[in-house]
Amino acid sequence: MLSNQGDPQATKSGADGQYQDEPARGEEMPVRGAPEGPAELPGATVAEDRPGGADAPAPDEAGEALAGDGGAAEPVDVDALQARVTDLEARERELTDRYVKLLAEFDNYRRRTRQEMEALRATAAEALLSDLLPIVDSLDQAVSAAGDDAEGPLGQGVKLIRQQLADVLARHGVEPIEAVGRPFDPHTMQAVAQAEPTEAVPDGHVLEEYRRGYRLQQKLLRPSLVKVAQAP
Repeated sequence: MLSNQGDPQATKSGADGQYQDEPARGEEMPVRGAPEGPAELPGATVAEDRPGGADAPAPDEAGEALAGDGGAAEPVDVDALQARVTDLEARERELTDRYVKLLAEFDNYRRRTRQEMEALRATAAEALLSDLLPIVDSLDQAVSAAGDDAEGPLGQGVKLIRQQLADVLARHGVEPIEAVGRPFDPHTMQAVAQAEPTEAVPDGHVLEEYRRGYRLQQKLLRPSLVKVAQAP
């Protein structure tokens, strides 16, 4: 009976006491139950099994490529593009006309506003200046009533005050209306009396002034009260 004790490649396996050969050193031991050949994943397709060989694209990749190409190029509608260009040009002309019109209106508004502001500044003190005119009338009457005393210190003082007040009015654009010896002007004068004309004052001219009139920046502030020469 032969013994396997001296054989290093024989091992005792299992309870039956049978000896099986072990693989030599450096050799791989096959796994029991493992199928022979390359492992395949479920649903995997070998490149060589596809139609067209390994270089042919997969069905899904081929579909994506066709979808990405978009097929044949669509024809360009030249008439539609030309109509669109025409509409845009018409819209541009319309907007340009509106811009020019608005710019002109703004210039007119700015000029009108400037004129109104200037007129407002010129007439802002109109009420105050009108209230000062009776004071000027009173000073004139005081000088006339003084007679010979008008040349004295008191009269000279009244004249000086009257002149200072006239200078203030002049600086604000107030100027007197010359009436005596001038033709009667119904726009700036008011006739309160009539008299026969004289050699010095012909018919239709002012003989006497009862109250002096004034203008403010070419605007009538107060009319003159006058006596007019009128032939019978």
